[in-house]
Amino acid sequence: MLLIGDQIIPRNTEKLNKLFGTTHRIGDWETRALLSGEPEIVIIASGRDGVLKVAEDFKKACEENKIKLRIFKSQKAVKEYNRLTGKGKKVNALIHTTC
Repeated sequence: MLLIGDQIIPRNTEKLNKLFGTTHRIGDWETRALLSGEPEIVIIASGRDGVLKVAEDFKKACEENKIKLRIFKSQKAVKEYNRLTGKGKKVNALIHTTC
């Protein structure tokens, strides 16, 4: 799922599987959503075992937009998301809930 501002957007697993053969990558539409709304921080929850991969171009896009990127396994990512939003930080997130 994507957490963009106050929206919860399900990941389009069918589209991801069709394009990449897996849900372990971030789609271009997800990148645009994660960078939207001028977040201070983007959190990527890479799954229980850290299987989701974050491409270098996504990392570069965050850097170019002066957005801090944090990548954690999912359990820690959710805790960090809650901690930061509880402090009033503007955070977008992608939560990969499997693998």
